[in-house]
Amino acid sequence: MSTSSIQVEMLAKHSSGKDHIAMTGGTLAADKRITGTVPLRLQHDFFPVTAVVTAEPGPERDRLFAGIHSIEHALASPDGGDLRARLAEASGAGPEYAARLIDMSPYIPGLLYAADAAGLPLGFRSTFVTLEVAAPGEQAGPVATDTLLSAYRAALEVIRQRFQAGEPVPFSTPEACGQYNLHSAEAALELIEVALQAVPGPGSVAESFAATGATELYVCDLRLVKPRLPGAFDQQVLDLLGGHLISQQIEEEAANLTAGNFGCSTGEYLMVANPQRLDQDTLLQRAHREVAGTLAESGSYTGADAVRRAGAVDARFSLEHIERYSPMSLPS
Repeated sequence: MSTSSIQVEMLAKHSSGKDHIAMTGGTLAADKRITGTVPLRLQHDFFPVTAVVTAEPGPERDRLFAGIHSIEHALASPDGGDLRARLAEASGAGPEYAARLIDMSPYIPGLLYAADAAGLPLGFRSTFVTLEVAAPGEQAGPVATDTLLSAYRAALEVIRQRFQAGEPVPFSTPEACGQYNLHSAEAALELIEVALQAVPGPGSVAESFAATGATELYVCDLRLVKPRLPGAFDQQVLDLLGGHLISQQIEEEAANLTAGNFGCSTGEYLMVANPQRLDQDTLLQRAHREVAGTLAESGSYTGADAVRRAGAVDARFSLEHIERYSPMSLPS
């Protein structure tokens, strides 16, 4: 019998339990450690909800992303749809198995190479940890697409019920969210109706796999900029599309890193593989330096593309935070 397995270890509080008012930006910290007895592999699945209405800042774009951000929080929370709980139910494998779903973040496929963001699909991308080689019958291979779809649909239905009953968006206070004013249960309800209709069949889900070459992986809180303080509505955070662009640039350019966008526009979940078996501090220091290198390159953009200009401003702003709070992470 094979002894292959995956272990998920919590190293810090869930994001909702962290004091966002005290956060600085410019930091990278480990939230979870995932280990396997053979190299780990990441399974990505994209669930479309709607489309980007416009690349230009304004109320219409804000409302769209407020709805997406609110669904994101509810998918992660026991006070919302609790996607992991629904996955435990749909799979029949329990919470330890569902914990291998290490990220469910807003995502815009194709943004990195698009000439215009308007019209691009907008939804959620899940990241599930599997093993590169798993024994037959062992629950360490890919999660079945129909199981994941069933859990996602069930979570959306729970969220719809809760929001229709007037319940608030989970962890949407200044203490618990980096952009607490970018929430709308009403906008979320409109999108949930669209999302339930848009849930594709298993054969049409956009799915991909990424080998890590590592038996150890960290899920990290990459806080690029300071979360919004109470009442500080003019405080700069990341552009709603610029932040997504930075997320995809990090994933494209930095080695052994996978990024999931924070809907609050203050940073990323960063999945950092450890193929060289470095100690945690050394690994995260190197990963943060790679991120800073990507930000420096992105910040040098001077072209006419509006989203890339916004991303360049965000990149330079993020580097200012790193320079102030984590100067050792700056590229030499």
